[in-house]
Amino acid sequence: MVSKTNPQRLWYLALVGVAAVILVTIAEALIPAGTPLNAVTRGAAMPGYLAVFLACLSTLYLRELVRFFGRPFIQVHHIVSVTGLVLLLIHPLTVAWESGSLAVFVPATDSWLSFLRTGGRPALYLIAIAVSAAALRRKWARSWRMVHYLNYAAFLLATAHASLLGTDFQHPVAKVVLILMALVIVAVFIRRRAATTRRAK
Repeated sequence: MVSKTNPQRLWYLALVGVAAVILVTIAEALIPAGTPLNAVTRGAAMPGYLAVFLACLSTLYLRELVRFFGRPFIQVHHIVSVTGLVLLLIHPLTVAWESGSLAVFVPATDSWLSFLRTGGRPALYLIAIAVSAAALRRKWARSWRMVHYLNYAAFLLATAHASLLGTDFQHPVAKVVLILMALVIVAVFIRRRAATTRRAK
């Protein structure tokens, strides 16, 4: 079965993934650690954001990866997604603990700028729904994929939140990292939708 894979596509996925890890690590290192609780807040958000990025990226090459690694890769994909969700949940929990308020879980609706600045809040709910859809894909055989696409919207909302409010992404280099990752995810979504349309025809 390995012979049916496209090695170039797999190498492309691996290189983009490694580059994302390196760039995010650099972005993290550019900002002082701060208090221990602040370090936990940042330490959960950054890998959680990266996990969602890698989970979204891997869907473009899912068939190749399943052929290459076997069926267990699907489980790895789901573990990465759930891990990202858990880490992203730790992020607002520590912020809520530090601020003494659960308002950090309520999306801001007073203006579009406020909504985007706090985009991590709706993103968390969208990821939870998307992960649930994947878990229930046998029951939602016809519609779970459309719901699962919410991961892409969640990533872009999280990107807006990180860019406008995130401490780790105020450095110019970090801003470039965000833009590059967002563009990659948009490209992944477009390619997936184009492939789905071709198969439907």
